[in-house]
Amino acid sequence: PGRSWYEDTAGPRPEYPALDGDRTCDVVVIGGGFTGLSAAAHLAKAGANVVLIEAYRFGDGASGRNGGQLGTGQRAWAEDLEAEYGLFRAKALFDLAEEAKAHLLEFTAANQIDIDYMPGQLSVAHKPRYVDDYKAHAEIMASRFSYPHISFMDARETAERLGSTAYFGGTRDTGTGHIHPM
Repeated sequence: PGRSWYEDTAGPRPEYPALDGDRTCDVVVIGGGFTGLSAAAHLAKAGANVVLIEAYRFGDGASGRNGGQLGTGQRAWAEDLEAEYGLFRAKALFDLAEEAKAHLLEFTAANQIDIDYMPGQLSVAHKPRYVDDYKAHAEIMASRFSYPHISFMDARETAERLGSTAYFGGTRDTGTGHIHPM
């Protein structure tokens, strides 16, 4: 399915025999990406007899090539979702994403899965006209979405953290980070 830096740095991964012949089980899970592996693990821990079928190796598809970003919230900024769906629904979507992030970190810790978690993420403004949006975003996240981990960075702090004066400001999110997806 292709190569990535993650594939090349994952180290040896276990190989399992192909499914040969008949097999009886309670549940069949097709696909060994994040969702399939998680479903199989949770079902097995609940007592189900699970068979997981993967065409290649676990994580070889999109899950292993996702860039490792463990983002905050949904793809759109929370205030953009609020404008479209209202605060109640936007907050519910944000909370759902935060629960998923917490679950991933708890699951990997409980199962002793080394994901090379590196906390923190910077999002920077490459044009001066975006700076006010970043500042407002940090304030909105704390006040309306009860997320205190994002702070605004002015141009000076951004330059200090990046070692570059090419950006005009941005945000620093200490409640998220990067993982090695494989």
